[in-house]
Amino acid sequence: MDSPKIMVMGVGNILLSDEGLGVRFLDELAQRSLPENVELLEGGTAGLELVHLIQEVDFLIVVDAINANSEPGALFRFQPGDIQVFPEQYEVSFHQIGIVEVLTMANVLGHAPQTLIFGVQPKNLEWGMDISPEIQALFPRLAEFVLLEIDSIRGQGKFTSALPSA
Repeated sequence: MDSPKIMVMGVGNILLSDEGLGVRFLDELAQRSLPENVELLEGGTAGLELVHLIQEVDFLIVVDAINANSEPGALFRFQPGDIQVFPEQYEVSFHQIGIVEVLTMANVLGHAPQTLIFGVQPKNLEWGMDISPEIQALFPRLAEFVLLEIDSIRGQGKFTSALPSA
């Protein structure tokens, strides 16, 4: 069997400090040794133009800032179908077009990858290029979680069942 195509996509606006954490996180992941079937993509704040990029992929792991009105640095792991678990007052994404819309469109056009989202509650959303030290400090741990998922996909053809306890 061919290795499944896996994409890790960091999304967010790098001009708004922690809102760009998904994109900045890819730098951390790029320093790790990744299997050949894993591609890293800076999704930035791109919307529906991401659709064609994810259609060729079997598994998509998204890293993004999410607003769950939680402690800065709180880490969430969910699949798009789980989004209704967030109470209505929570804005799950800070972007105009969220990853869920992108996946829905990919599905309409024929293929949406199995998707897992790692969301991090940001600390600072002011103008600026720097990530908060507290958020930056999470990156190595988050990288371990993403690598666990990649191993699970390669071994079992699916995501792991949950976020490992710290």
